Amino acid sequence: LEAQKEIALFSARCVKMFGFVRELLHTEKDDEFNKLFSRIEKYESITDNMEIEIANYLNKVSEGRLSAESKGHIQRMLREVSELESIGDSCFHLGRTINRRRNYANEDFTESQYGHIHNMLNLTENALDQMHKVVSRPSHQHIDYNVTYNIEHEINNYRTQLKNQNLIDINNKVYDYQIGVFYIDLISECEKLGDYVVNVVQATRERREATAE
Repeated sequence: LEAQKEIALFSARCVKMFGFVRELLHTEKDDEFNKLFSRIEKYESITDNMEIEIANYLNKVSEGRLSAESKGHIQRMLREVSELESIGDSCFHLGRTINRRRNYANEDFTESQYGHIHNMLNLTENALDQMHKVVSRPSHQHIDYNVTYNIEHEINNYRTQLKNQNLIDINNKVYDYQIGVFYIDLISECEKLGDYVVNVVQATRERREATAE
């Protein structure tokens, strides 16, 4: 029960960290940008530590005499924790890409690219919010897991559509190649983050369903 509470807290931290990334995209003043980017770096370190602390706690628990069912329960929780840490890494990678684009003096994203990035960030945020509901909801309450799978499907399709359009736009010299790289790095990282979200939800689902049996 203690570990489940910590996993819910871990999930909330990931949601908050993603919020910082969204804010970073439109932070213009250098001091504010650097402060926010430092906060994202700090949160990445926090997620690393949380993974280690919860995993160590669960490993200690598993040293005791446990049923096969309880051992399976712990394995699923370890998977949740590992995937949540990957979400923290993904948020940091998004922050770093925004930082690299900022330091690229030649060109900014076009209005159209910003629009697509916002749409992708919205989908990713929806996926994270839904994940947090799944992770933090009491096990006796019903959850529609299809919401998560549907969002992931949308994210995957949107990523493919934007990657294809990006190649056309670079060939047509709508923007330069390097801006296209930063742009697709952000889009692809959001898609990866969405995969980690699905993995967390899947592990939580398996844990809840095993408990209900």
